[in-house]
Amino acid sequence: MHAFISHNHRDKPDVKPLAARLRLLGVDVWLDSWEIRPGDSIPGKVNEALGLVDTVMVFWSVNSSTSAWVNTEWEVALTRRMRDNSVRVIPIILDDTPLPPLLEPIMWVSLADGDVDRAARELVGVESQAQLLKLMQQTVEESGLEYRYFEGFGVIVGCPRCGAPSSKLEGWSAVDDRRDDMYAGVRCGQCGWDEGGEI
Repeated sequence: MHAFISHNHRDKPDVKPLAARLRLLGVDVWLDSWEIRPGDSIPGKVNEALGLVDTVMVFWSVNSSTSAWVNTEWEVALTRRMRDNSVRVIPIILDDTPLPPLLEPIMWVSLADGDVDRAARELVGVESQAQLLKLMQQTVEESGLEYRYFEGFGVIVGCPRCGAPSSKLEGWSAVDDRRDDMYAGVRCGQCGWDEGGEI
């Protein structure tokens, strides 16, 4: 699946977690903030993507219902669908804003409850949470990424500041004897970046 994410920028906090899950499931996701770089023509990039994808996911909300961009994107997708049936259009409901009449008869997915994993399962046809996690793990393993887990931070593939691989990162721990608290985290041996928290 090569999916275009049509959404209003104010809904990005709801959209990005699902887009990231879909990427972990092997979906080729086109999201503006991941694909458009400074100096790019925004209409040109959007137009190019809408012509290449096989799925357009329309994240529908009160914000998107008044967005000229979102309305243009789903109208272009529906026109392509009616012309040659080369694209699927999937409405993804973020709140109780009614769908436009042309999108109403299309099977939709709800994200109004915030259950990102359930929505991802519905979109890719995975029945259980266990299956979803197995597919994500398989994608990570097949990617060949070197990743490590650091207590106090979590999983990391590289330094967020300089891009050093996880082999250049080292874990640390410390105790605050006065408060009897333990802290841990990760430090980059290349640039000195350091982050962690109480454990």
